[in-house]
Amino acid sequence: MEKIKEFFARYSYDSVKMLLDQFVLSIFGFSLAMASIHAKNDTLLLFTGIGAVIFYLVMLYSVAWKMGTTDRSAIEMGNRKFKPFMGTLVSLVANIPNFLVAITFMINSLVSDGTGVSGIIGRFINGMYLGLMTLIEFNGDHLHAYWWMYFLITLPSILVCTVAYIMGAKGRMFAKLMVPDLPASDRPTRKELKERREEEKRKGQ
Repeated sequence: MEKIKEFFARYSYDSVKMLLDQFVLSIFGFSLAMASIHAKNDTLLLFTGIGAVIFYLVMLYSVAWKMGTTDRSAIEMGNRKFKPFMGTLVSLVANIPNFLVAITFMINSLVSDGTGVSGIIGRFINGMYLGLMTLIEFNGDHLHAYWWMYFLITLPSILVCTVAYIMGAKGRMFAKLMVPDLPASDRPTRKELKERREEEKRKGQ
C-alpha cells in the first residue's frame, strides 16, 4: 500500500498530463479526420492521420522522458532503484479511461450488433487515430468498428513511454531533441553540452 501511495504521489501529475495531452490531441486529430472525410480526400486523410499520431506520441515521449531525467539524479545517488518499467506503469494509469471505453465497447459488441455510445466515445477520445482507422479496412469494415482495435491502439503510447523513461533515466537524448528542464542558472551552455557529448563518446569507445 505504501508503494502505491508513493507511486501516485510522485507520478500522478505525469499520468494526468498524459491524459490531458491525449484529450487535446484527440480533438485535434478528430477535427482533421472529419474535415478530410468530408472533403472525400483519402490522401489528406492519410497524411493528417499520420501527423496526428506522430504529434501525439512525441508529446507522450516528452512527458515520460522528463520523468526519467527527474529520477536520474536520485538513481545515480543510490536513493532510488532504477525501474525500467516505470514509464510503462504511468502510461497504463493514464490509459485507464481508454481501457474502460474499450471494455464497454467490447461488451456492447459481443451482446448486440451495435457499438452504442461507447463506440462514439472511443472514436472521439482516440481522435488522433481516427484518420488511419477510417482509412484502413478489415473484412470490409473500418478499423474503428472493431472493439479489439481500441485495446491495440493503447500499445504505441505504452511502448513510447517505456522507451522514453529509460532514455531519460539513462541521460540519453533521442535525436538530440530533448533538453532537461533546469533552472536558468543550471542550464549548460552549448559548449558544455558539446563537451559532455564528446566525453560520453570517449567513454563509450
